[in-house]
Amino acid sequence: MSGKIDDKTYLKYLFQSLNLKELKQTCKDLEIKGYSKYKKADLIDYIIDSMSDEEIEEFLKTKELGFITKSIDNAIDIINGTGRESIDGIKIKDPDNHEIEIDFKGFNWETSSYLSITKDNIHDPERDCDCRIGSEGGLCNHFWVGFIFSLIQKYFKISDWKMTKIPKDLEKKIKTISISKVSTEVGEKDSKRKTPESVTMVDESSAMSKISKYLDSRVTIYQGEINKIDERESVFEGHKSKYYLLDLDKVKIGPQIKKKSDYDEKEIEEISKLTIRLGEKGYNKVSLNVGDKISCNGALTKDNFFGLLLKRSTSIKKVK
Repeated sequence: MSGKIDDKTYLKYLFQSLNLKELKQTCKDLEIKGYSKYKKADLIDYIIDSMSDEEIEEFLKTKELGFITKSIDNAIDIINGTGRESIDGIKIKDPDNHEIEIDFKGFNWETSSYLSITKDNIHDPERDCDCRIGSEGGLCNHFWVGFIFSLIQKYFKISDWKMTKIPKDLEKKIKTISISKVSTEVGEKDSKRKTPESVTMVDESSAMSKISKYLDSRVTIYQGEINKIDERESVFEGHKSKYYLLDLDKVKIGPQIKKKSDYDEKEIEEISKLTIRLGEKGYNKVSLNVGDKISCNGALTKDNFFGLLLKRSTSIKKVK
């Protein structure tokens, strides 16, 4: 690794992205003894203190790119709407100093991340995140979302980045990601002063980009192939009920129409995956199996856990 960070500090950043099980496996791989009594924070220090400078150098040489690539791929999943979290908002706090704040929302949690990459700090950017990894200085998925945003904003050039290794195909992976800007004026007395600039970041090739216009509205699934059926149980006010989650592949989707003459081929989008939530009564009306192709209507939503989810499904039929 080149730059102003010493290898031990940098390795500590990388180790933050590993869970306890992965850290213990690292100990086994490195033949480090006496690690079982440590919790994560202390275990990271113990591992690094147990390694010679030569071992650290070799470890970074062989493992660094794998760690970085995994985190960047997770960040791209967040951007394109397939991750366990979604972007809830992006604000450019100070464009001159490249200061950005990004809010994330998960199934039952929220995270806020700050990043500033400038020519003066590019060796170790100013950053802060309230997630478990980022709060310890680690290079979390949220950091890499901010990194991708800053790169697309041309806050720095990829050739100037020296802090970490970067996958050779990174620019190819993010070429379909675009940023849309929205500014809001504040105060009549100071019309030139603006609130932090709010922006959005979208992967135009993603399923979320293709069908965002249909979110929170009724749609028709013209065809989708079932690749998984998962039976679940919910409890509400002491009453238990079954429901089913159907994972579909190769999905053709469009707005729900009232009559056949309203059908417009131009409105149909094809996405790779979609999950359907189906009540027990609706499920039992049709004998469904993995591999079946089906059509149905329903309300399309973005779920922070399941991703694209079709609820209140009706008119389920098998199609050839």
